Amino acid sequence: MSEQGDAELFTGPAPSEKKEMGDEQFHDEMKRTQQALKQLQQEEGQAKGYDNSLATIIVHFLSQPQNTDLFLLVSRTVAQNLPSELIIAILSLVDKKAAKEVKGLLEEGEVSSKHKGKALILHQKGDFQTLAPEHKKAIDHWTQNMFQVASKKPHRILESIVIPSLERKLSPMPIQLSAFILRNYLADHQIDIDFQLLRDFMQGVFVEIVKNLESQIGEQKHLKK
Repeated sequence: MSEQGDAELFTGPAPSEKKEMGDEQFHDEMKRTQQALKQLQQEEGQAKGYDNSLATIIVHFLSQPQNTDLFLLVSRTVAQNLPSELIIAILSLVDKKAAKEVKGLLEEGEVSSKHKGKALILHQKGDFQTLAPEHKKAIDHWTQNMFQVASKKPHRILESIVIPSLERKLSPMPIQLSAFILRNYLADHQIDIDFQLLRDFMQGVFVEIVKNLESQIGEQKHLKK
């Protein structure tokens, strides 16, 4: 990618998004988007040690026509300082470049079996029961990768997704983005499941991720005593 690269393709929300906003809100989103892109470029500059820049993968993902509806969600998630590794893990269900990068990240060092996350069976309830075994396996693999990637930066992940000022509620951004990614994966296989169910599922995934990270940090503190 060139110094500016695919980032030049993005100057703000897609036209369909602009129609849904007032002028003032649109300009606010433009500012947030530009800040997010600036952060992506900074992260890319810091990630030269990687064979494939994490920021480049995110920008390339957004350059695909089928992903333009996710632009604001991705940029807002970046803007809240969520580590690029976890964003890549979220995108990996539907993006081959991201999936390859996640595989490489996880091969760099073993993750303790205690922090790989328990198998989630939420997708076996309700409409998820109709999923073919290969889709259940793909979703399980995806969520497990998210657990493992998150465990590499437990403090940073917790700081970016838990909101202390709101009674420790989880940020909606990564949950919403993950739900849309799951929706797109299912749509690619002609599977239609109510979006609220998908969002509830991803809420459960992130609740478990947070519990896992808090346990990991607690053990690290205990070992330091």
